[in-house]
Amino acid sequence: MTLTLTRHTGTETLGLVPRLKPLYANAYSEPPYEMSDEDIEQFEIRITKHAGLDGFVLVAGEIDGRLVGFSYGFTFPPGRWWTGVKTDPPPADIASGPLFAVIELGVHTEFRGRGFSRQLVDALLTDRPESFASLISRPGAQAHAMYQRWGWKKVGTTQTYPHWPVEDIDVLPLHDSKSA
Repeated sequence: MTLTLTRHTGTETLGLVPRLKPLYANAYSEPPYEMSDEDIEQFEIRITKHAGLDGFVLVAGEIDGRLVGFSYGFTFPPGRWWTGVKTDPPPADIASGPLFAVIELGVHTEFRGRGFSRQLVDALLTDRPESFASLISRPGAQAHAMYQRWGWKKVGTTQTYPHWPVEDIDVLPLHDSKSA
């Protein structure tokens, strides 16, 4: 099975939302996420808002025309950081420049364990001008351990919503030698 990856702008992503939403619901339906119907509706609201932000890109993965995964993110300008009901401040070297925020990674449960997550994230981060990427990951989730294996490092914690648990804020340098 070969995964076909395509990059999409914000405008193109808006047309994909009807296909992304059920995939998101599938990818986040099991523990430790167990997203509610309200959480899934909030995903649609968030991605619609995010699609208009600077540096937005979505990478979709398909097999024989079937959407099996996606990842997206956008640029945080210098000084911007994750927000929530409780969030640790960013390290100074990371806050000083623009940062690429990986917002979502979702792979359909039938297609996990085949390296598709890595392909999606690698394609998302390819040719990014920012010095660092950052994401939020939930301790205990398979994705959390996966990000650690890939070299992401914890720099703090956040609680995005009152009904969500505290999660790790992870960063990954995107360039071997680039001064901040």
